Amino acid sequence: MKKVSRLGAILFFVAIFMFGTHGYDAEAAVRWGKLELKKGMIGKITVVSDTELYRWTAPDKLTVIGKLKKGQEYRVYSSKTIKGSVFYGVGGGTYVKKTANIRYTPLSKEQFISLVKQALKGHYVIVDDGQYVPFVIEKQKGNRLFGWYLYNGEGSLPIEGELSGNVVTLRVYFEDDYAHILDSISYLQEYKVPKEEIEEIAEQLVNNDDYYMQFQFTIADSPTEFSGQFRFVDLYLDDRYDVVSTELGEPFAIQVKKLD
Repeated sequence: MKKVSRLGAILFFVAIFMFGTHGYDAEAAVRWGKLELKKGMIGKITVVSDTELYRWTAPDKLTVIGKLKKGQEYRVYSSKTIKGSVFYGVGGGTYVKKTANIRYTPLSKEQFISLVKQALKGHYVIVDDGQYVPFVIEKQKGNRLFGWYLYNGEGSLPIEGELSGNVVTLRVYFEDDYAHILDSISYLQEYKVPKEEIEEIAEQLVNNDDYYMQFQFTIADSPTEFSGQFRFVDLYLDDRYDVVSTELGEPFAIQVKKLD
């Protein structure tokens, strides 16, 4: 019995195409109240009464540059205490002084991750060495995830997966798509497998639920950028090139980016 691994012949994907909507309505960005969640947020302020917006114009001087209106919310990225007064950094080098005119709500890491986990639907790309492969999480039912993956820039393959803790695991199934299966095992030529035998192997893999691609990514400190890994399935072939079994191959690192 011989093990054949795609990683032994091909490093990464063939198809590197960006995509349109594919009939899918994009979901809204991850939101916290009125605000879109952003990396680096430590909280938000809600303006209770009109209040002044400041900018540092010298190491020890604050200048009023405008007013924030009642009812508005702003992301907070930092805080500092100057001469006994607390100032919240709301981006772009601007600050709001802590007074009765504002209400500050901190954002814990656990709450941040929880918000991202509740809004996984959307368009994504897998990134590796400057190459991009699109996929979509189209449905989220509790911890179950469903969608599609663009294969070779032309056909879409179904995705199923789950959320466990902070880790998203997705599997790309070939199902009965003989043409895509045949393409996916074309690397067997590098192992000197005859063409007609590769075609036979592809037929054996049709409707084989154990033949898929799997990738994972971990939700950490960003709502749109994640670190992860990708695995192809290795094949075990006997001397007659029959598929004896399959096994997830060694993982390699990828980055995943959410586009909306």
